[in-house]
Amino acid sequence: MELWAGNERAHRSLELAGLESDVIAMPAGGDKGGDLSAVFSCSDSVARVVLADCVGHGYTAAGVARHIHRLLHKFQDIRDTAGLLSALNDAFTLSNETSDGPLRLTTVVTGTFDGVSGEFNFAYAAHPRMFLWRERERRFLELGEGLEGLPLGYITGEIYNQQSVRLNHGDMILAFSDGATEVRSPSGEQLTSKGFLGLAEKTMRGLPQPLVLQDFSRALLDGVHLHSGKSGDLEDDVTLLTLRRVAQ
Repeated sequence: MELWAGNERAHRSLELAGLESDVIAMPAGGDKGGDLSAVFSCSDSVARVVLADCVGHGYTAAGVARHIHRLLHKFQDIRDTAGLLSALNDAFTLSNETSDGPLRLTTVVTGTFDGVSGEFNFAYAAHPRMFLWRERERRFLELGEGLEGLPLGYITGEIYNQQSVRLNHGDMILAFSDGATEVRSPSGEQLTSKGFLGLAEKTMRGLPQPLVLQDFSRALLDGVHLHSGKSGDLEDDVTLLTLRRVAQ
């Protein structure tokens, strides 16, 4: 069952199976863009999240995001995380072949959380690697080395791999679109994944405890804007999807 999905400007918080989630999305130059975030409840104890980033932004990218949304519903019964990406890729690539427009590419990260075991299974289709916040160590780590894969729409038959990590109470997953890492300062300096990880850690440590997830999302997005030197829309869509394990 879909709890929420969208590619519009939004800030939404949802309670899942053993998780609290927060999504903040800022499309570039309009109310809708090419970043699609979706949250599904698979059962009383299992939840799935998806973040897709369609190449470009604006009206064309928004149309691609809507197409990905439809495909997610078509394949929502596939429980295997990597298998979902393979099915999405084949269907999306075949639809590219019948399209009159240029080749469309989309990066995706998807993860499935089991609230009983605490296991978070995830897979990438050329998407930026998520960050894992270990509450006990008070630091962020990159997740999924070697899981890059090809973006949706490049070639049919791509086989994706997945990994798993156990989340302890207070641990967080941070997924994001590349608009957050590719943002440039007024002097042209790109934030980069490393810089964004440092910004996320600085944001975490600068907020009062116990942490309110919505406050973290807002403060982190403010930090991205601060790096850009802009108070309004950025040059690319930015979406932050944060998950935190909570006691059931």
